[in-house]
Amino acid sequence: MSTPAALLVKVELDALKENASLMGWSIEQIDDLTFVLGLPAKDGLTYHLRVRCDGYPATPPAWHWFNPATGRIDNRPDTPRGGNFLHGNGVICAPWNRLAYKTVDSRGPHSDWQIGAWQNNAYTRACRTLGAMALRIACELMKSYEGRVAE
Repeated sequence: MSTPAALLVKVELDALKENASLMGWSIEQIDDLTFVLGLPAKDGLTYHLRVRCDGYPATPPAWHWFNPATGRIDNRPDTPRGGNFLHGNGVICAPWNRLAYKTVDSRGPHSDWQIGAWQNNAYTRACRTLGAMALRIACELMKSYEGRVAE
């Protein structure tokens, strides 16, 4: 029996898959609550994210930078930097990323945000679906990206 989170993720992931096809992104569903998304950066590199959606939408997804060749997540050389929220700490700094909360991840820059209120956080803006979140990351990689995080 599917959980409410899995049912919502299925609906949103179907829409995200359609957008990924149109944009030339790669996407692979791992299980009901996890997927891997590949997005191009303006220098031609592709960055991958392993996204875990357990507890969604009560809590935001966890957007981990991912290396599909090694299987490692959050490895500094696999992490982009630049723009509004591609921070050098390796965490996407946005209310719609669970890892941005210091209470969840020690690298998270925000102890001032409440994770249960992420959708009401002014910095969430229009990123309230998986597709909108992915598009926002893709925009950062194409516009504000400055390269990989140094080791």
